[in-house]
Amino acid sequence: MQWPARQEFDRWAGRQQSWGAGLMALSAALFLWLAYLLLIPFSVDDYHDEVACEAPVFYDSESTPYSEGAGKLCSAERDWPELLGIGALAVPPAVAGAALFTSGSARKRASAHVFRILEMRESEERARQKKARPGV
Repeated sequence: MQWPARQEFDRWAGRQQSWGAGLMALSAALFLWLAYLLLIPFSVDDYHDEVACEAPVFYDSESTPYSEGAGKLCSAERDWPELLGIGALAVPPAVAGAALFTSGSARKRASAHVFRILEMRESEERARQKKARPGV
């Protein structure tokens, strides 16, 4: 008798979980892209030459034998404010996704608990009715 209501409630909780998982996947993709940009060496085209650059995390201006122009080219290609912007862009979907996923999971568990209690009450009521009619 409560089955359609439970199905609808579970459907909404499932949608919440799906949106949460999707937002967390988007955030994970942004964080992976950020890690790639920070940790992987790259190259920059300078007119007719190609300059090999170290990853921004491992770049050390004192120990790197770049000319002044090449160091500026490498720094300009992967600028820190852009990288921090990608990291800042990844945080809100991660938080919203975690909140939605957790909320959907809690709704599903609460729904299962409530309907289990209702089923137990109905079962107890049927047992009481059977005891009340001993001759039938």
